[in-house]
Amino acid sequence: MNAYATAARRLMIAADVFGARAHHEHRSLIDLVTAGFRSAAGAFEDIAPGAPGDLPEELDDAVTALKDVVGAHDYRLSAALVGYAIEPVTGEVPPMEALGAVGEQLAREDFDLQKRRNTVLHHRHLDSADDEIVRWALQALATIHYKHERLAAAVDVDNGRPCNQGKTAFHLVPAQRQHTGRRSA
Repeated sequence: MNAYATAARRLMIAADVFGARAHHEHRSLIDLVTAGFRSAAGAFEDIAPGAPGDLPEELDDAVTALKDVVGAHDYRLSAALVGYAIEPVTGEVPPMEALGAVGEQLAREDFDLQKRRNTVLHHRHLDSADDEIVRWALQALATIHYKHERLAAAVDVDNGRPCNQGKTAFHLVPAQRQHTGRRSA
């Protein structure tokens, strides 16, 4: 399967994920975005494959519109879902940078989300031949990114407090990287 066909497959699966997992008070918006995923998938199926990493203008326009509509409302899923779906063509994995939290708890939450994302990517679940595994991976990544985006807002507030001004980011030492529930007494 070429990169364009793989992206089309992921976009169709992402449409199912979005339709089943997105939350919004107006169901019509969820249906509109789901149709956008399906339309983008069709566009990827109809375009002749180009150079690796090269996204033809008509596909770029469709992807940009899809990212904009997903990012315009809070659906409790991240617009990074689009990036993971088209990654076979673009070669770009949506970034998830460390937040630089000065507080230990927020730094731990950031580390945990980074670790979860890296686990999904490391095990290459997005490349599975099983649609259910790809569906789970896309859903997990969209949720992880959504939580990370919400955490970023909390970190901004916490880091902006007068008592935290000028502090350096909290760094977890190896012993602290374990979940507190797994530490030995």
